Amino acid sequence: MVKYSRKGLSLSDLWVLSNEKLSDFYLTSWQKGESPIPMLAMRFMLAAAAAGIFAWSVYSGASPYWFIFLTNWGVLLVFLMTLSGLSVSLVATFKNLPDISEGNLPWYVSTYWLTYNIALIISLMITGLYWILLYNPEQDEELVNSFWLDLSTHGFNSCIVFSEFLLSRTPLRFVHIYQPIAIGLWYSIFSGIYYAAGGTDSVGNPFIYEILDWRQTNRSLALVAAALAALIVLYAVMWGLTICRDKISVAIIRTTSLDLPFTPPDRISGAV
Repeated sequence: MVKYSRKGLSLSDLWVLSNEKLSDFYLTSWQKGESPIPMLAMRFMLAAAAAGIFAWSVYSGASPYWFIFLTNWGVLLVFLMTLSGLSVSLVATFKNLPDISEGNLPWYVSTYWLTYNIALIISLMITGLYWILLYNPEQDEELVNSFWLDLSTHGFNSCIVFSEFLLSRTPLRFVHIYQPIAIGLWYSIFSGIYYAAGGTDSVGNPFIYEILDWRQTNRSLALVAAALAALIVLYAVMWGLTICRDKISVAIIRTTSLDLPFTPPDRISGAV
């Protein structure tokens, strides 16, 4: 392991290759014991919900334009997160997991952890941006039928990933903040290149989102900067909530030691 600093930060810590406990990725925060079944059952339900939203979104917007919208990137990320999380739980339930005391996490665990780090923050950001900047309560009657799809992709989708956060023991390290930032910057750059290349939305407008219209460069750059700042704040909040989740669950729920009977002191030495 290549050390990055004297405090022990390694290059693997900057990625998603190592963690102290493999069980953090398949046990719930709210259980005693070491059974992977509770998290498996919960992830089945979350994956089913995410798959339904993903299928509905693709079916309703089936066209090459589906891939240009950040909302759909979020839908895809949450679907991949729940699918990879379910895979981890299935392996933990039906196979013997490897010993990671002297090695890296299995690839499927690292894949889940990466998608979790990104999907958790990006989906919540999408929800905030949509309801604050894009949602129009006075939309035309012909668009009313899409309300439930909008609510699913900009609301229920975040509920799924927040449920994963709340129920699981998956760690969120502050050093991984660059991962959702990279996706946010990637989308911003993509939207700019898409505009420069003459791309349009599905009705011919020269932008993907009107609020991110690169014909108004200064406004678009300001929006990107503000969104980046909000993402950093959101990540810090979720990092803090992760610490609180773990401390509360350890204090009141998790089994941290065996309940051993009291041993009376030795009459001669007084030792216990």
